[in-house]
Amino acid sequence: MIGDVLTSTVLFEVLRNHFPNAELHYLVNSHTIPVLENNPIIDKIIPFTNEMETSKSKFKKLREEVQQEKYDVVIDTYAKISSAWIAKSSGAKYRISYKKWYTQFAYTHTFSRHTMSLSQAGLAIENRLMLLSPILKNSTHICKPKIYLTEAEIANAKKTLQHYGISPTEKVFMISALGSNEFKTYPLPYLAELLDYIVEKTDCKLLFNYIPSQKPQIESLFKLCNSKTQKKIVLDLYGKSLREFMALTYHCEALIGNEGGAVNMAKAIGIKTFSIFCPWIKKEAWNIFEDRNNNTSVHLYDFVDYNPVFSNKKHARQKAAANYQLFKPELIIPKLHEFLTGENLYPSSKRFSATIITLNEERNIARCIESLLPVADDIVVLDSFSTDKTEEICKQYPVRFLQQKFEGHIQQKNAAIDAAKYEKVISLDADEALNKELQAAILRLKNNWVKDGYYVKRFNNYCGQWIYHSDWYPDRKLRVFDRNKARWGGINPHDTIQMQPNSKTGKLNGSILHWVHKTYAEHSLKVHKFSSISAKEYYKLGRKSGLFDILVKPSWTFFKAYFLRLGFLDGFNGLIICTFSAYTTFLKYLKLKQLIKNKPTNT
Repeated sequence: MIGDVLTSTVLFEVLRNHFPNAELHYLVNSHTIPVLENNPIIDKIIPFTNEMETSKSKFKKLREEVQQEKYDVVIDTYAKISSAWIAKSSGAKYRISYKKWYTQFAYTHTFSRHTMSLSQAGLAIENRLMLLSPILKNSTHICKPKIYLTEAEIANAKKTLQHYGISPTEKVFMISALGSNEFKTYPLPYLAELLDYIVEKTDCKLLFNYIPSQKPQIESLFKLCNSKTQKKIVLDLYGKSLREFMALTYHCEALIGNEGGAVNMAKAIGIKTFSIFCPWIKKEAWNIFEDRNNNTSVHLYDFVDYNPVFSNKKHARQKAAANYQLFKPELIIPKLHEFLTGENLYPSSKRFSATIITLNEERNIARCIESLLPVADDIVVLDSFSTDKTEEICKQYPVRFLQQKFEGHIQQKNAAIDAAKYEKVISLDADEALNKELQAAILRLKNNWVKDGYYVKRFNNYCGQWIYHSDWYPDRKLRVFDRNKARWGGINPHDTIQMQPNSKTGKLNGSILHWVHKTYAEHSLKVHKFSSISAKEYYKLGRKSGLFDILVKPSWTFFKAYFLRLGFLDGFNGLIICTFSAYTTFLKYLKLKQLIKNKPTNT
């Protein structure tokens, strides 16, 4: 499909950056070639035709041609029996694909697809970049798919628009009215209501993305719209080819409609998108690079917990029609209104503030903010006078950047929630981010807030490895709460949200992603810093320190984390984490003992 082919082009950009002199070829279904034309990174496009699919002799000839190329590496993002056979025939030293029992024989390296998105790039990008790991070690380069239109194509599209009476100053939206099949098409009566709303709010012209065989369905949609909207629809103007469609879309304000190939093409030419997901497609798989302002999407699961089955199986697709009936326009309109006008229709009681405290967080802060953009209506960054690029990075985003002297983690975090505009707060550290499943869970809270606070699992990345055991998982934290019922408390630097008596708490699906330490040296420095802070806080509280605290408590900390909580299953890094945890406990009580021995004025 077009979206798959276009998304896989990110592999070419990464490969070109690492291997500038390599020959890069792309074997694709012939009908998708238009999205690849003029791409300067791809050296050769090999078309896979319908005849090759049906003719044994032509398929054999293709495999022989692939073998003659003597490829060093073959990456199969399709992972079907036919593509596996081609990969096997290549004889390449590296044959890489996704893990499936019926194609395993064909490859030298296979990987299971991730099911949880770990970045704003989304699973579609992340799973493809994973396939590069056998030949590229520690590559973190994230790039976006691109389509290369020529100046002539852009100019001809502009002339076509003018021929149909659309001036360059008019606002025009491209409407992706029909999905690739009936199970991926938002109900036309509902879509007509959205089109009426778009015209009412923007007084724009509307173009439709369709092919001639779909014209009866488009005409049905046209008749469902009100008379004002019908006057704004240019029904006979459509792209006669993929390249013409892309060139017309290039002149549009945005593309709005069913999620699919058209949305991916619009993103790849830098056009804003508002996409409507069908209920059986997993949103985090394909809502790539969303930022709320330029690219945003809606999914029924953002509003209704309908116990979805995200599957391409027939039973899941057949439920789409019934689920689509739940996906009424009134659910979508508030988000669509914000996309069109920049105005937020939600009452303040349904809006979220997000708070972050920072000190020299240039390495992390962009990722943290980007994860909050789809859900937070107000983002507060409270900085402690950073000396790096933290402030410069923050001001590239729609956040309120405030500064005050650091008085302690608890004090800073409480000051940040006091500065928030809204009562419902999402609190993150700068080295954390919401994953896409958690974003959806928070969006559902807008219409279903029933507790005073919500716990979330935290998934920790340590020196490049995600940790599943010891004291580090599920590591539940209360990070979404009503600030009237909660304050930060605890003992610095181990701050925790403390709820008022009789407050009710719940749990949210999804995870906070936490990048803890990149190196062991970094962890060691933090151990010494935090153990000193803890010792001073304990001293202020009048805590004591004896041999039991210095010797037995660290041993118990290690035993509990490494054995009882299965830290050993995380391999070498599990051992290091548990050892450092024990060492932190040891240092904390040792330093406390030293403070007690010294005079108070020396603390």
